[in-house]
Amino acid sequence: MTTTRSARVPSGLLRTLALAGALAAPAAAASDALTPLAFHGTRESPAWLSLRLGTTPSGRAQAKTEPEVGAPTWVRLNLSLTATWRRYCARPGVDSCGEYDRLPEEEQLGDTSDFSSSYPYLGLALEAEVLPLARHPNSVLRGLGLQLGVQRGFSSSDVTLTGDGGQTPVREVSATDTAFTAQAMYRFYFRFGTTRPQQGYVGARAGIQTRAFDVEASTDNPLTGTHRVFPSVALDLSVPLFSSVRLDASGGLLLSPRPGHSPDADGGRRALEVRDYGTSVSSFGWTAELGVSGDIWGPFGYDVAWRLAHFKDRFSGAGTLTGWDDGGAAEETYSSLHVGLIATY
Repeated sequence: MTTTRSARVPSGLLRTLALAGALAAPAAAASDALTPLAFHGTRESPAWLSLRLGTTPSGRAQAKTEPEVGAPTWVRLNLSLTATWRRYCARPGVDSCGEYDRLPEEEQLGDTSDFSSSYPYLGLALEAEVLPLARHPNSVLRGLGLQLGVQRGFSSSDVTLTGDGGQTPVREVSATDTAFTAQAMYRFYFRFGTTRPQQGYVGARAGIQTRAFDVEASTDNPLTGTHRVFPSVALDLSVPLFSSVRLDASGGLLLSPRPGHSPDADGGRRALEVRDYGTSVSSFGWTAELGVSGDIWGPFGYDVAWRLAHFKDRFSGAGTLTGWDDGGAAEETYSSLHVGLIATY
């Protein structure tokens, strides 16, 4: 009888060998897949990284830079609809209208003038800012520029005159308000924010401004307007609040904004701006502005601002009006609302 022997492999060993084979196969496949990459010496970036990184011709990753919000531009145009209110007062023998109004009635002697806008002077304003070195690599030079502006409004106003004989009836007269600006400016830009950098700025302006208020000439309208040409200086601040909203503020001084001009050859009405109240005049003034601006789409944006301009005149000498034997004071205030569309390049 022949006896046949057979080797028996434990079932546990078979399971171990099968598991090892299954693990070895993916590893070998991965090694074969990596070999071409190792040969070429590059490796693909993860998909999420490609959104933030570009590649140079040599294959190395390079960070992409995004333009900062509010960065200086070469040209900025602002076309605005304007609504302007004007107030004017003139009082004899005092330094301010308020001082005269606080006097007892028996001491309020002489002709006084009060002028107020019944309705706002509706008009247009166009401003242009030019920064020819906005893209210059030297950041100190980027803020050099020029600002030009023109504004004109039309409306009617109520006029009353008060004298020793009492108060005249209210008269409605047509008038125009015109302003020009030509100023050199410099701005220092600063970064604001960390997630997406924005730029704000502080700046200064200096130049020439004009303000002319003309009322219709008629026999029953004894009042004259005011015409001023004067140097001015101002400080500006613009701070980004959000990606599409920035806070803008400015304040300035108006240097010797005296009313009136030399008498015309025919003794025109402009000479009366001083002659009625005295023989000479000294003046000062100030401006203030507060508003918001921002981007709408592409190169277009918006601007909403409230602006004030105040003038104070101190007359000396004898004027032609009753009670103006030793000069007096006049005050003029313009309050304007600007709502505009901005285009930049």
